[in-house]
Amino acid sequence: MPLPSEVEKAAKSGSEYELYKALLLNFGKRGDKAFEYLKDKRVKRYKDFFVVVGKEEYIVEGNFCTCPDFLVNLKGKSPCAHIIAVEVAKITGNYDRVDAYYVDYPDDILKKKK
Repeated sequence: MPLPSEVEKAAKSGSEYELYKALLLNFGKRGDKAFEYLKDKRVKRYKDFFVVVGKEEYIVEGNFCTCPDFLVNLKGKSPCAHIIAVEVAKITGNYDRVDAYYVDYPDDILKKKK
């Protein structure tokens, strides 16, 4: 999912204020939430997926997210806050690198779903 040019420009600028403003103007409450995920360092890059820690851990792969907002409300037609956060994190490098495969932790994933 390509980000709007003003969001990309703001992400590259290094200015938190400019980034927040661009996210809010382009994505509204989802942009606000994406900024929160970035600011709180809740974006993680595993060897196989990006994961954003929200109420649960959501897997983001390309233009797809496992969160209910993306699957139910947006029906996959628009990006959720998790996808937006990952796309910005790719530009800024603002994510934690985890030297492991996310799929190697199925017990953890299953426990969080209960």
